[in-house]
Amino acid sequence: MRNVVSAVRERFQNARRTSPAIPVPLGSNRDDDCLVLQALLQGTRWMPIQAANWSDMVKLARQVDAPVVLCDHDLPGVEWQKGIPQLVSASNTPCLILLSDVSDPYLWDELIRRGGFDVLTRPFQREQVLAMLDFAYTHWRTRWPSRPNGRFEALA
Repeated sequence: MRNVVSAVRERFQNARRTSPAIPVPLGSNRDDDCLVLQALLQGTRWMPIQAANWSDMVKLARQVDAPVVLCDHDLPGVEWQKGIPQLVSASNTPCLILLSDVSDPYLWDELIRRGGFDVLTRPFQREQVLAMLDFAYTHWRTRWPSRPNGRFEALA
């Protein structure tokens, strides 16, 4: 059984390495976020591209047609609650993952109600980051569950 699991894991990791790069706008004015995420995502299909404020991040997300967007809770320009509609109104409706120092049910609930996808807490751990990006990408690609307008909804 172990050999089968190892073979499947190795095959998945090889497929992940050979897949085309997927740009991920990273809205954060914290240089350490960018450095840490670039190091964690080295050798994967994910390519973080930093934007230092909301307007730059929205432009970048639309320019690269990003399926997933990482955004700092404290990104300058607009409060994240007000900025989410700018991102989810894009033609491809990217999954927004909010970066935060803390996570609690209220933050997660508010993010989901406003059209976001999930909360990723610092300090970042490679497997957690990869799992969340992969899940968000699968969710975005299948558009499930969603409303007819393509915006994601929380499951009740």
